[in-house]
Amino acid sequence: MNHKANELSATKQQELIAACWTTAGACSPMGDDDRSPLGIIDRVEAAAHAGFKGFGIRHRDLLDVENELGFRGFRTLLGENGIKYLELEFLEGWYAEGAARTKSDAQRADLLRAADTLGARHIKVGGHLSGGILNLQRASEEFFQLAKEAESVGTKVGLESMPFADIKTPTMGLAIVNSAGHPAGGLFIDIWHVSRANVDFDSLSGIPADQIIGVELDDADIQIRGTLLEDTINERRFPGEGDLDIKAFVAAIKRTGYNGPWGVEMLSKDFRNLPLIDASRRAFDTSIQYL
Repeated sequence: MNHKANELSATKQQELIAACWTTAGACSPMGDDDRSPLGIIDRVEAAAHAGFKGFGIRHRDLLDVENELGFRGFRTLLGENGIKYLELEFLEGWYAEGAARTKSDAQRADLLRAADTLGARHIKVGGHLSGGILNLQRASEEFFQLAKEAESVGTKVGLESMPFADIKTPTMGLAIVNSAGHPAGGLFIDIWHVSRANVDFDSLSGIPADQIIGVELDDADIQIRGTLLEDTINERRFPGEGDLDIKAFVAAIKRTGYNGPWGVEMLSKDFRNLPLIDASRRAFDTSIQYL
């Protein structure tokens, strides 16, 4: 097999996950009601037709699906469409106290229950999105417990750093993962969050592959519009249509030895106005070219 054939074979083998927002349509990310207005069957079919082998869904949409299809019906739908990987999200407040923890624990129970029946590959979690000072010891102890519970239902938890949160960088996330020391816990690395946190992409190559749960692609302009939270929700670009050095990011991740599926997480005002089929196809096509 010649070099070009080898490259084509590698491309065919690479699998992508359509993260929750990628098929959510004209929803209101981070709003009081962030549910997708689109039907779950249409969303899954659009992702599959675009070429995705994984599908992401958020907590509130997941509960609607449970009422509509039941979790077993949802698992059947995914299987019939060739979806191999299910991604559940998003859990915040898992090391909080008071009312925030009570709310988080209710969501946590739902996500773990769903993961058990659906065979989810992983659950995405993050720090306190409002920011603050990180209590490393508390976060590590709670992450260990969360990973332990995830393992008990056959899944894993991926901790995603975000520059506006208290866990701002992969280095901070890795400190929690290492301190917790549980094999069912690892990092989630999104190019947008890494770039906006001013992290050198080359530094990512030193992260052990077995501590990476997942990786996500998207793009961004150099200019930040509004707050970081507003920018991440409203201004992302398709891979290759912004200013991020996606090739360098992908190369750094591949040097770690990571060989799992890659997520595509599209979020923007313009993206939410696209028809579902077009949005899914463009998300897939613009991402796969870098892998």
